[in-house]
Amino acid sequence: MEEWARQNNVGDYEVVIDIESGLKEDRKGFKKLLKLAVERKISRIIVEYPDRLTRFGFKTIEELLRAFGVEVVVLNQEDKDPREELVEDLTTIVSHIAGKLYGMRSHKYEKVVEGARKLIEDP
Repeated sequence: MEEWARQNNVGDYEVVIDIESGLKEDRKGFKKLLKLAVERKISRIIVEYPDRLTRFGFKTIEELLRAFGVEVVVLNQEDKDPREELVEDLTTIVSHIAGKLYGMRSHKYEKVVEGARKLIEDP
């Protein structure tokens, strides 16, 4: 991110990091970005991938931010076919739910996620 900022002669900027899942809406960094946008204190958000900002509803968030004068720049646009995208989304949802039920480090979590992956990926 910082390299991109240097290459594009970006002046002042702040790096906002969220380590939590893009499924969570109450992430500190995400809430901070929204607050800065509403207060019109930022003009651009740069993300590596769309799902780093939000797992679902990226276009909606992008449109909302645009209404506050904020441009969203995505550095790595991956063209995925609809099947790949669906598998990824379903795996993310199952992982999120299993993590809440069993804890991210539990053996049950890993079994549930792996089982879901196999089920989803088999034609």
